[in-house]
Amino acid sequence: MEHIKSALQKAGVLSENHQPAEKTVTPVQVKPSPTSSQKVRDTAPPALRTVKIDPKHLEKKRIVSQSMSDPNHIAFNLLRTRVRKAMFDNKWKTLAVTSPTPGCGKTMVSLNLAFSLARSPGLKTVLVDLDLKRPSIAPTLNVEPKSSIAQFLLGRAKPEDCFVQVDENLIVGLNSGHTPSSSELIQAPNMLDLFSFIQTSLTPDVVVFDLPPMRSSDDALAFLPRVDTALLVVAAGTTTTTEVDECELQISELDKLLGLVLNKCENASTEEYYY
Repeated sequence: MEHIKSALQKAGVLSENHQPAEKTVTPVQVKPSPTSSQKVRDTAPPALRTVKIDPKHLEKKRIVSQSMSDPNHIAFNLLRTRVRKAMFDNKWKTLAVTSPTPGCGKTMVSLNLAFSLARSPGLKTVLVDLDLKRPSIAPTLNVEPKSSIAQFLLGRAKPEDCFVQVDENLIVGLNSGHTPSSSELIQAPNMLDLFSFIQTSLTPDVVVFDLPPMRSSDDALAFLPRVDTALLVVAAGTTTTTEVDECELQISELDKLLGLVLNKCENASTEEYYY
């Protein structure tokens, strides 16, 4: 037993009177971890490409909310006000825009609504083209994408290369080409990375997703659970009651329907096109 005590004394664990030896402990300096707000401040925002949009080109494409020279922009201001109030009251941040069939004008509504939202002071808006089979936002804006959302979802592009700054309060995510495996990409794990990039790097107040038509593929139905709410754009004189009822029911079953937007109405007295 004595040889064990002797070894412990040499190791400094026991003192000569067999009591535990006192040890001097040097305190470790621990730097406090930064708060989440500090982390946000310390993270530089991504360097997005800034593009200039031709107002005359936009008006030719019926995007009237940017310059506001066309009186039809008032309809989108009214839509903006109602959408913003509903989203604010419910603390929603993400909105999808879709339609029953192609040709209803969902991209036109998405762009006009995004420009109208972005004109609100302090309301940072992001518009994302998620129609992977037939993207329309880039050609409507007359912007050549450096890369595309589809390429990012495939793991072949950086997220910042898919977005452009088109206005002080408006950032747009672009797409190009036709993606056959669009439904699989919509549900791929990289979609979570896209959401994370948008929320943490772009820090928007509102995000608008331009989705493909509901009856053309299952892309919209697969994506709708990821957003807070949705608008259904229907075309007067083109969309049938059956198509409206079917799509409205599908969105309502997900508890995502914010409302319907009736597009392509025609004024019988003046025959002017308005929204």
